[in-house]
Amino acid sequence: MNPRPQGRLQGEKNMSGDPVPVVTELNLYVDDAALELLPRRDATRLQVLPMQLVGNKLVVAMVNPDDILKLDELRRITGREIQPARADLRVIDRGIQRFYGEKDELETASALVEPGLVVQTDARAAPIGGGEDAPAVALVNELIEAAILSRASDIHVEAGATKLQVRLRVDGVLFDHQSFPMELHAPVLSRIKIMAGMDIGEHRLPQDGRFDARLRGKVFDIRVSVVPSVFGETAVLRLLPKTSTGLKLSELGFAPDHLMMMEDLVRRPHGMIFATGPTGSGKTTTLYAILTRLDRVGRNVVTVEDPVEYQLSRATQIQVHPKIGLDFASGLRAILRQDPDVIMVGEIRDLETLRMAIQAALTGHLVLTTVHCNDAASGASRLVDMGAEPFLVASSATVFLSQRLVRKICPKCKTEDQPSPDLLAALGIEEGGTFYRGRGCEHCRGTGYFGRTSVFEIMMVNDDISAAITRRETAGEIRRLARSLGMRSLRDDAIEKARQGVTTLEEVTRAVWVQDE
Repeated sequence: MNPRPQGRLQGEKNMSGDPVPVVTELNLYVDDAALELLPRRDATRLQVLPMQLVGNKLVVAMVNPDDILKLDELRRITGREIQPARADLRVIDRGIQRFYGEKDELETASALVEPGLVVQTDARAAPIGGGEDAPAVALVNELIEAAILSRASDIHVEAGATKLQVRLRVDGVLFDHQSFPMELHAPVLSRIKIMAGMDIGEHRLPQDGRFDARLRGKVFDIRVSVVPSVFGETAVLRLLPKTSTGLKLSELGFAPDHLMMMEDLVRRPHGMIFATGPTGSGKTTTLYAILTRLDRVGRNVVTVEDPVEYQLSRATQIQVHPKIGLDFASGLRAILRQDPDVIMVGEIRDLETLRMAIQAALTGHLVLTTVHCNDAASGASRLVDMGAEPFLVASSATVFLSQRLVRKICPKCKTEDQPSPDLLAALGIEEGGTFYRGRGCEHCRGTGYFGRTSVFEIMMVNDDISAAITRRETAGEIRRLARSLGMRSLRDDAIEKARQGVTTLEEVTRAVWVQDE
């Protein structure tokens, strides 16, 4: 590589009082040995620039030399002790562009791909890599593989003014994974469109598609959405594992009293079980856990979903296709001619589907379904607002179950915590008691969290609740009645899990902040 200018580094001190060099464009010096220790993708992701290797110490320019988590990750990646130097982000970005070079980035992306990953589009399977567009192919599929290995549920490929940003959603929260020059935008988006069966010549309209990916024996159904934005098209890839469900009700996070309620519900031969909550709150997973508890040998279980998220043995599963006229209503109409005992409808979206589901429940079928609303009490009001007769809702519904997903504290770095008085007051908690948090470690990527669990609110439809629904009471009035009858709110259940050391109070406010009092 070309010689780099050398200059004296000005000094300052860090939080520990140790001297920290200050790097500017005038004294920036980078040697090849330092670059070889840190791949460009990691330098870009961490926003650092390796500069010099002095003995066993690697001098690294970074915005915040006191960032302990970043220093630990650099130490792990490079295998060297890290000597931090302070630099503006503009200096670091320009240094990465100047000293790495775009060719190095593409070669690195190609080399990262392992030969075990396979994608399948339109029933044709092909291993990753190969062909004239191999760099783009390798780059896109390295992102897919990294997402799978990181337990990500979504990949966001976002066009910006100066760079292509990739983010992953892990445990419900997005974080920056990698960024690339905007020159890679066109080939990356084209590759994604080809994999998803989209029109690569259409750049003005939103498009949807899908493909399968297989890695280490696991198969994923990847749903792709591409939309035009100010700086170019943005793609979101949702990763759905196509695995047989082995989920148990006892593993979802139900408290002992809630678990007893659910065990009683699965023994009932008919009625409606409504799971409520926003998208991505775990409703479908809970319904599948209920289905696994049922006798599927002596009963005919049929589902209609969009998409089919789990494979369930001894059940007929139907994928809706609105473009050919197979929606939830038509699918449910066909199911009722298949002599079903148990029916799962992925979502109640319209009045026709709702009316057929209610009639099925009233004529001796057990119906499981979901509806989008904030809490259990709002579920009944939502159905009435959709046009259903209140007395039919009250007669058919057995339970309204609301849930949210909260991140669990990382078991590797769990420690006791004393929340701030303001946080305790905001949640209505008296000071005292023991709470926990994660310090952040390599196992949890420095977040303090690893995995998720559910918090629940279960409103059984007894005579009092049924009468309130028939009277067209508001969601607030039904909620107050249910609370007076002993229903525990989402917030109460989440706070109890925080006391047990499952999650943190900060996570309660992030995921479960609803007006339930």
